[in-house]
Amino acid sequence: MHLNKKSLLAVAGAMIAGGVAMNADEARADMASGLAMANTCAGCHGTDGMANGPAMPNIAGQPANYLIPVMKEFRSGERYSTIMGRIAKGYSDAEIEALSKAVAGWKWTGGAENPKLAMKTGETIAMVKPALAAEGEKLAKEMKCTKCHEDGGKSTEDDMPRVAGQHLDYLLFKMEDYKDEALKMPQPKKMKKRMDKASAKELEAISHFWAANK
Repeated sequence: MHLNKKSLLAVAGAMIAGGVAMNADEARADMASGLAMANTCAGCHGTDGMANGPAMPNIAGQPANYLIPVMKEFRSGERYSTIMGRIAKGYSDAEIEALSKAVAGWKWTGGAENPKLAMKTGETIAMVKPALAAEGEKLAKEMKCTKCHEDGGKSTEDDMPRVAGQHLDYLLFKMEDYKDEALKMPQPKKMKKRMDKASAKELEAISHFWAANK
C-alpha cells in the first residue's frame, strides 16, 4: 500500500496525538497512585499533610525534590528514624517520586492547634513565647539560618523545606537530632557547623521563632 504525503502526515499526526493522550493518561495515573500512597501518611502526618502531634512535622507543600532524597535516606538507613525507615523500604524509587509529588501539591494550611498536646517543651502550639521568638529571630540571623530559610522560614525556593509554622516540639527535637553525632543525620556542612555551636537555650529560642511564623 502506498500512502501519499498528505496521508503520511495524517498518520503521523494521529500517532503524536495518541502519544500525548497516553502520556496524559499515564500522568493522571501516576498522580492518582501518588495521592493514594500519600494518603497513607495521614495516620502520623495528618490529613493532607498537616500533623496534629507536636513532635510530628507538617509535610504539606514541602518541595518534592526535598522529600524524595529524604525518603530514600530513610529507606537506606542513612537518615535516622524510628518508623520511617521501615515504611520507606516498602516503596520503589518511582513510588517515592509519585508520593512526594502528591505531598508537594498539598496546600500548607497553618496547622492544627491542640492545647492538650505538648511534649518536650511543655508549651502548646498556641503558646509560643513572643520574647523567646524575638530572641530566636535575632539568633537565627546571627547564625545565618535565615540565609537559606528565607522569608521567616516560609520559603521553599531551591527545594528548601519550610520550617516556619512547624510545631515547637518538632523543631526542637529535630535540631537536637542534628547536634547528636551518634545519629549521623545527613545535613549540609554549614548547617552542622552552626548547630554544633548552638546551645540548648539558643535552639529553644530559634524553635519559638520558626514556630511563631504561621
